[in-house]
Amino acid sequence: MKLLIYFILHPEDHACKGAPKGADEWSSGRIPLRGILKQKIPRVFNPWSFILTFNFLLFTCLSSQQLPERILTLEESSRLAISNSQQLLSAEQDINIAKQRLNEARSILYPQLEFNTNYSRFEAESPLLLNSILGNTILPQKSNNISEIESYYTTKLSLMQIVWNGNRLGTTRKFAEAELKAAESDYATVKNRAVSSSKKMFYKLLAIQKKLEICNSVKKLYIEKKGINISIKDKFITERIIEKIGTINEEIENDREVAKIDFLNAIGIEFNTIFVIKGDLEYKKATADLNKCLAWAMEYRSELKKIELQEQMDALSVNLSLSGRYPIVAIGGNYQLEDTKWPFEKKSWNATVSMTLPIFDGFGQFARIKQRKFQYRKAQVNRASISDSIKAEVRRAYTNYEYAIKLYEQKSKDIESINKFEKEELKKLTYLDYMETLKYIMDSQLEYIDTVRNVIIAKIELENATGRSIE
Repeated sequence: MKLLIYFILHPEDHACKGAPKGADEWSSGRIPLRGILKQKIPRVFNPWSFILTFNFLLFTCLSSQQLPERILTLEESSRLAISNSQQLLSAEQDINIAKQRLNEARSILYPQLEFNTNYSRFEAESPLLLNSILGNTILPQKSNNISEIESYYTTKLSLMQIVWNGNRLGTTRKFAEAELKAAESDYATVKNRAVSSSKKMFYKLLAIQKKLEICNSVKKLYIEKKGINISIKDKFITERIIEKIGTINEEIENDREVAKIDFLNAIGIEFNTIFVIKGDLEYKKATADLNKCLAWAMEYRSELKKIELQEQMDALSVNLSLSGRYPIVAIGGNYQLEDTKWPFEKKSWNATVSMTLPIFDGFGQFARIKQRKFQYRKAQVNRASISDSIKAEVRRAYTNYEYAIKLYEQKSKDIESINKFEKEELKKLTYLDYMETLKYIMDSQLEYIDTVRNVIIAKIELENATGRSIE
């Protein structure tokens, strides 16, 4: 070890000054290594070698340490599912877009105020009207007083307000409000789906974790009994039982790895995250009534709210199309200063009331009205279809929940008697009976875990179908 340290500190020349006696001979093969190890190594400090060695040892220590485990509870899983859901983030952006559309719709209720200033150089034989982008300014023609104009300045302030256009202003605002409510309804739907999925994956993984604990405890009991003197027949049967338990354990471990992937995907975190879940696999009894569940679904399901809002928007679209047949009444005014030099001496102003009446557009207006009416009818048909679909979903979830409760109550009674037998009577059995009975007990406990998981998931699905808690 001393020689190794020496070579690390002096990699460039092991025969340099201060090296142990015989180092040259050893390097040529004339001196054995054992003689070298007996010689004292001078302590010559090399800072660069020390830094490299220290970094290597530090990296080795850090790489050998495992990342800390992350503890995930049911509440934390639901929170992560909400914050990391890409669909939920997209739905949130839809809400922001709808809010800005509502602000845009409200803006048309206010008057439009414009300020324009122009500088022009021109030569015109008649009055010249500039483009609307240039302020709709009229440049004067040549006259006896004005033979040539080199520079012309205008400054204008305009105000315009639509007073009435067939209720188009109010309908546009209501349409934007309905769009915002529809976006909020979509957000609620995606949120409920994300939370429901995270809860189901959490309990699925928790149940698998409990099943692995049962398998490991049973394997320990088998190992404790394995050393007892038994017959060849009993030994053969016992080995087969242990093999079956090992197969079951491998299947459960594989299910756990798959469930981990599904769980991490549901809550939206990295797949290489090291974590453990913490919670109780317990069912809190909650009685459900089918009629109440159907009524709650019609009231709280966001999908039904959205289709109702879509129906309202289609009705508003019909009103918007009908408003195109009515005149548009507006008021406005302008104040303008103009001249060829400063200060401006020419001043003009006006106040105007305007009415525009549509007469004929090639029957396009009538086609738009019929189109909106067909869309409104389509929304009514979709509403009936979605309503029937939700009712069927509630009835299906209710039936599964009632059946899961029935199985849970039966398995609860069975597991109580089985656990009692395990504590009081199991140790009194013969070796072979003990092994066979222990396998039956393990199977019953695994079935009970599945029953508890199924009733919890059935409850979650029923609450998701009704749109609210059933407790």
